[in-house]
Amino acid sequence: MKINERKIREDLASFSVPAYDPEKMRETVQLAKAAYRERQFAARIGFWEFLSMQLRFIGKWVWLAQVVLLLSVLLAVSRRSFAVNEMQHVFLVFSCAVPLLAFLGFPEILKSYAHGMAEIEGCTHFSMRKLMGARMLILGLADLCCMTVILAASAARSGTPVLRMILYLFVPFNVTCCGCLTVLEHVKSRQGGYFCAAVCVLCIAVFSQLSFVKGFYETAATGMWIVLFFCSLAYFATELFRAFRSFDRLFCSKQETLSVPW
Repeated sequence: MKINERKIREDLASFSVPAYDPEKMRETVQLAKAAYRERQFAARIGFWEFLSMQLRFIGKWVWLAQVVLLLSVLLAVSRRSFAVNEMQHVFLVFSCAVPLLAFLGFPEILKSYAHGMAEIEGCTHFSMRKLMGARMLILGLADLCCMTVILAASAARSGTPVLRMILYLFVPFNVTCCGCLTVLEHVKSRQGGYFCAAVCVLCIAVFSQLSFVKGFYETAATGMWIVLFFCSLAYFATELFRAFRSFDRLFCSKQETLSVPW
């Protein structure tokens, strides 16, 4: 369609601003500002409401996979009775299941980057740190609940001291999370999920091989497990801090327009 520039100029030249009351205009501006401030105040949400909002964005496949994995572990642990010092079977189950449990949440966390939506989410009301932090908190609490159930069932079935069971359970979990968080810090793309899967497979292979070495799950090796636990926990905290710091690296200048009181 051809644009008639002359006609446009004539229409613009014949246009005149209607008469208005300047006092009414100032009153309208003040009312608009007051309505905007009231809307901002009414939009403030609490911590639990914010978590419930983010809960809806986590795929159902994550919860289904966790339930299936939890039931599989409970079935594997309950299939036989254990003497007090017979930990090879339990440790083998932990070595295969716990790294997989730690891995399940990371593709969901990387979903924004894998689908190229991180920039759009970074321009919304909430920062990427709050969005990712909420999702990681939800998935972490779900993992903690699953491991608590596994710990209770395994300790009751095997008769092994709870402290040792905690070490056998959390060391593979912490190591897997450390590897996946390192990937999350440096690789924010679709390939990040594949690298996390490789970390999970590597941890399963290493800890599964350790389960066949009797000296690693005897009482005399408890000190070594304690050292591994605290070292992995310290590295986990460090990588978690670095990953959070990297979330807003591309959007650090963004100002949030909707505040959350926490």
